[in-house]
Amino acid sequence: MADIQADGGEVTEIRLGPVADSDGLVDVWFTEPDGRRLVVPAFASGGEWKVRYSSLAAGTHHYEVGTPTVPNLAGVAGTIDVTARPDQQRLAARGPLRIAPDGRHLEHSDGTPFFWLADTWWYGFAERLQLTEFREFAAARAEQGFSVIQIVAGLYPESLPQAAAARSRSGWVWDEEAGAPNPEWFDEADHRIAALADQGLVPCIVGAWGHYYELMDSGQLARHWREMIARWAAYPVVWCLAGEASLTPAVDVDDPELRSALEAETTEEALRDLAAHEHATIEHQLKTLNDVARTVRSADPFGRLVTIHSVPFAKPWEFLEDESVVDFWLLQTGHQGHQALAPAVDQMQAALDHRPAKPVINGEPSYEGIAGSSWQDIQRFMFWSHVLSGAAGHSYGAHGIWGFNTSSVPGLYSGLAPHWRDAADLPGSRQLGLGRRMLAALPWHEFEPHPEWLSPSAHPGDRLLPYAAGLREGPRVFYFPPNAYLTNCFRYSAIWFHELGDRRWRAELIDPVTGAVEREFVVEPEPDGSARLVGGAGFLTPLPSWADWLVVLHPEGGPR
Repeated sequence: MADIQADGGEVTEIRLGPVADSDGLVDVWFTEPDGRRLVVPAFASGGEWKVRYSSLAAGTHHYEVGTPTVPNLAGVAGTIDVTARPDQQRLAARGPLRIAPDGRHLEHSDGTPFFWLADTWWYGFAERLQLTEFREFAAARAEQGFSVIQIVAGLYPESLPQAAAARSRSGWVWDEEAGAPNPEWFDEADHRIAALADQGLVPCIVGAWGHYYELMDSGQLARHWREMIARWAAYPVVWCLAGEASLTPAVDVDDPELRSALEAETTEEALRDLAAHEHATIEHQLKTLNDVARTVRSADPFGRLVTIHSVPFAKPWEFLEDESVVDFWLLQTGHQGHQALAPAVDQMQAALDHRPAKPVINGEPSYEGIAGSSWQDIQRFMFWSHVLSGAAGHSYGAHGIWGFNTSSVPGLYSGLAPHWRDAADLPGSRQLGLGRRMLAALPWHEFEPHPEWLSPSAHPGDRLLPYAAGLREGPRVFYFPPNAYLTNCFRYSAIWFHELGDRRWRAELIDPVTGAVEREFVVEPEPDGSARLVGGAGFLTPLPSWADWLVVLHPEGGPR
């Protein structure tokens, strides 16, 4: 009989034996029922060596300590009997994420399509967020429809080593005196990663913010990543190599050589000039990152997906010596509210057009409430414009939540922020959750963008016009941004659907704020396959109001 019984996908923790002062690093060899061997790193916790393992392969799995230099673990071996479970609603049972066959979307290992809707909790391990609060908030976000939480493993944005804002109850993630990860920090963090998985939320774990690839050497960062892999790779996680990969530790705004960059006409020009000024530092930083990226790929026995997070207007593939070290792109497109809308779609489209093709997600659009702007209408535009352009999902963020701001930490570099509990009630998060649920009722993972199905429609010269995507035989989804976004307020006075064929279509006019169907009607194409949208609030628009709207077309029967 096996030593341990486990459900398929369940994370099993095995205690191997006591830690001795002379011990080095420990690896454990696992052999699956089909003979495949995995080398899984162990970790030290509470004076013991432990290892975590999970598999969907039913049958008996064997393990043995594979590090002969640790004599007190010599001969430690055993078996795990993995049993498949029929409960396919569990995250663990559906399996970790992988790239779908179309190369554009994500799916579970059982083939279930996965829509990425992330909330941004960069400082989610900080002490100011209690474990009970973390669990309650995770449950709330799961209930709203989120599927991913983006979180940084202690080496945070907008802070330096040992900063007060970066502390957890057990100290900091890196023990400067020991020159090694702080095991108590990771013991505490373990509860939070498990809490996310328990709620069906995929942890997207950022190993370090970009500037730490300059502040720490490749050996230290490789050791940091090994601890992460040992602790969390058995969970259905996603790894993010770095946040803002090319962001350097600090910029002296009083440096006369930087004034021309900081006073540039646009953010894009300023960031380009700053990167040129910091070229030597960025080059060294990215060299370290690429060294570590290869280590992460080779060290993770479970092969979890890997991504990288960019800075606005930067092309993340240009950070990498070998693009194959990442599986999909996680963009950042800027935090300038309305001014960031068209550039965000431009950056999304550039990533979608890049070859070899990979899934693309905007991992950091303009946060709701940041700079007193980017409210829920902007969140809806970002979501629908990106998804209908071909994105594999979308990430949400709220000013106050990403840093888990409180009265003790009221803000970081980006200024004062609301208390995270107040930010948690901002309406954009709920409205994006509704968006994901609406799409879940449709074959969204098969959709392709079709701007030719609609006029007017968004194009490179005007990204704020409507978007269209779907299947030729239906369904088809159309998003109409609010009238206030239009450069010409009369552009909606004549809205036409195109390439409808010779069949009737059942139309639903949906409010993206509430998800409610405002009205249903039948669309009957003209002989050329076009149909004009009629009704509405007056001659300026056939839509019910000047707000943003969705129209979904479903085929009705066969040809007329």
